[in-house]
Amino acid sequence: MVAAVYVYLLLLIGAVLFFVLHFVSQWRFSSLLKKRYPDHWKTITEADTGRPNGMANWLRVRRVLRSDAPALFNDADLNRWQAWWRRTPWLAWPCWFAAMAIQWWAMKQG
Repeated sequence: MVAAVYVYLLLLIGAVLFFVLHFVSQWRFSSLLKKRYPDHWKTITEADTGRPNGMANWLRVRRVLRSDAPALFNDADLNRWQAWWRRTPWLAWPCWFAAMAIQWWAMKQG
C-alpha cells in the first residue's frame, strides 16, 4: 500500500509539472519570438484590432504554436519550445488519469 502512495504522488506531481511546463513553454516561446522577431510579433499581437489585447494575444500565440509556421524561422530555440508545448499535455494527462485511477482503487479498498 505504501508503494501505491508513492506511485500516486509521483504521478500527481509529474502531471502538475507537465501542465506547468506547458504554460512555461508558451510563455518562453512568446518571449523569444517577441525579442528575436519583433515584426512578426507585432503581426500576431495587432492582427485584428490594431492594438494589443491580452486574451486575444494568448489565443493567437496558441494558434501559431499549433501551426507549422515556427519551423519557417529555422530557430532551434523556437522549435524546441514549440515541441515542448505540443508534447507536455500528452505526458501530463496520462499521469493525471493514472493518479486518479490509483486514488479510485484506494477508495474502493476501503
